[in-house]
Amino acid sequence: MITRRGIIILTSFSIVYAVLELGMNWDPSTYLSSPLWMRHIFTPLVSLYFYRIIYTLIFVFPSYLASGKLASLETLWYLIYGSTIEDIAYWVIGLEVPYSWAWFYPVYYGIPLDDVIGFIALAILYKIIKIREITKS
Repeated sequence: MITRRGIIILTSFSIVYAVLELGMNWDPSTYLSSPLWMRHIFTPLVSLYFYRIIYTLIFVFPSYLASGKLASLETLWYLIYGSTIEDIAYWVIGLEVPYSWAWFYPVYYGIPLDDVIGFIALAILYKIIKIREITKS
């Protein structure tokens, strides 16, 4: 069940994370103070994918707290919701027009397509969750 409490948890977490992410750089190869072995292993490409994995894992925890289930459609809904809200908050707080910074982040005329896909997925999942709740009753 999608609850107001869950939406508050994920919205709050997403906005705080967006503020933190504005100051983050997850690429150790850009820091001269990083150990040499780390600069060789974490190339910009490796860092990009590593960060996406860490990002997803970070967002799974509040999604789990919001849904109360580790693996469920509700948890997936909250994960997509939190990621989408964080992405929008990032661009708004950073006062930037979205741009394509990776192949998996396409932007069309300043509109991040993954956010559009995120909203569509949220609507579909919400409908499925509601139908499932009705049939259980």
